[in-house]
Amino acid sequence: MSMLKDKVLQGSEFIITCEFVPGRGSKGQAIDEALNFGQKVVSSGLPIHAVSITDNPGGNPAIGPDTLATELANINIESLVHFSCAGINRNSIESRASGLARKGLQNLLVVTGDYPVGGYGGRAKPVFDLDSVQAVHYLKYMNTGIEIPGKSKDSPARLTPTEFFIACGVSPFGKNEAELIPQLIKLEKKIQAGADFIIPQLGYDVRKFGEILKYLKYRGLNVPVFGNCYVLSRAVAKVMNRGDVPGAVVTEELVKVLETEAGGPDKGKGARLERAAQLTAVFKGMGMRGVHIGGFNLKFEDFEYVIKRSQELTANWHDFVSRLSFGSKNDFYLFPEDPDLTFAEDKLDPVRIPTQKCRSLHCFISRCTHRLVFTPATKGFVLGKYLCSLIKKNQVLLKTTYGFEHLIKNVLYNCKECGDCALFNIAYLCPMDRCAKFQRNGPCGGSRNGMCEANPNKECIWAMAYKRLSSSGSFDSLREYVPPVNYSLAGTSSWTNYFDGTDHTSAGNKILTG
Repeated sequence: MSMLKDKVLQGSEFIITCEFVPGRGSKGQAIDEALNFGQKVVSSGLPIHAVSITDNPGGNPAIGPDTLATELANINIESLVHFSCAGINRNSIESRASGLARKGLQNLLVVTGDYPVGGYGGRAKPVFDLDSVQAVHYLKYMNTGIEIPGKSKDSPARLTPTEFFIACGVSPFGKNEAELIPQLIKLEKKIQAGADFIIPQLGYDVRKFGEILKYLKYRGLNVPVFGNCYVLSRAVAKVMNRGDVPGAVVTEELVKVLETEAGGPDKGKGARLERAAQLTAVFKGMGMRGVHIGGFNLKFEDFEYVIKRSQELTANWHDFVSRLSFGSKNDFYLFPEDPDLTFAEDKLDPVRIPTQKCRSLHCFISRCTHRLVFTPATKGFVLGKYLCSLIKKNQVLLKTTYGFEHLIKNVLYNCKECGDCALFNIAYLCPMDRCAKFQRNGPCGGSRNGMCEANPNKECIWAMAYKRLSSSGSFDSLREYVPPVNYSLAGTSSWTNYFDGTDHTSAGNKILTG
């Protein structure tokens, strides 16, 4: 049983996790620091509940977190293992998860993962077979015991259930509504998929952190939320400000503050540790269940200072809110301004967002066609289903239909022939073509100002989808869980697959079954 799980669910203690980025290779200072840190936690009795270990952060190769987590377990330190979908397919995800379960490593932070930027012989191939919603769904299914074929069709067997305790991420720092709201909708889908608690992306705008709590309350969701506290140096702040760390948001104003502090005798170290302690105190005061503390090249003594100092400051946490509100000019906020983070009832109603007219003729035609032909119970659907049954009986007709479909969809959508089409789930935008990470359930956390993490000159598909759907104010298609692509359908007609129920829209295919 995970002690972290017990503490989080009991809710009687403020939980603290500390993050390490061990880096590349099998040995080195960054790796040793994580292990030495664990030993000092044991000997000091400092209230740290888990050591968080990253999984190829920034898209660069690094030692796998599973190895270090095993070594930490040997000295009685629990880990929070980052579990990225960037470089492995669903079979490898199950294999890795099974290995973690066998080692007794149960605490996972499931993330989409950063787009690869380096590797042996050049940039590594991005995989992203599952998105983070699908991965959470899969891992939770493993907790029930995966059903596999038995000796007969009527007697399936089940694998031994796992006991994963799963954290998920969310980025509340979107600058505009088209970037922020899809993030929050995806968070809901992660919760519905089974996520146990939430660790947001890092930033220094407490109003944005507070909006996560407000949104969950507004939507009637009760899931523990941690704050993310990164001890920010001037050098790292400049890197994040440029957008070189996916999802991390550091404003120009904060960079200037850090530059001024860096002129001091200690090069600003005391000020940044104090700021981290204040932020941790605010997280506790505003009702978050815990804090996730990280920072480049931090020592045990630095973590110790932040934790102990935050305990001294918690009683006066309101005093620090205004000092930690480093938002950007014209940032979009979903809820009314609440300077003291009182969470009063009148501050829990989202602002009224004026609807926009959908100017996409492409989307309009696609929507009309879907309503006429692909909506169940319509005459077009009945006719399509009947024609599909005839077409599938004749290979010539089937190939002709596939060729005709591909011609049309290639011109309109640059179709990638997955055979398991999700166009109508994402406002008639193809995730296999337009999304670098092939996300079917919402945006990753790496976009910047609504632009793609992997291609800053390309608008995020989910921001585009939001703009298309805002004209009607209906986001039902964005809220619906979309299972992974069934690659056995690749190179076949998605029309016939839709009408005969072999694609993801079939009720029987809504649940991920391994």
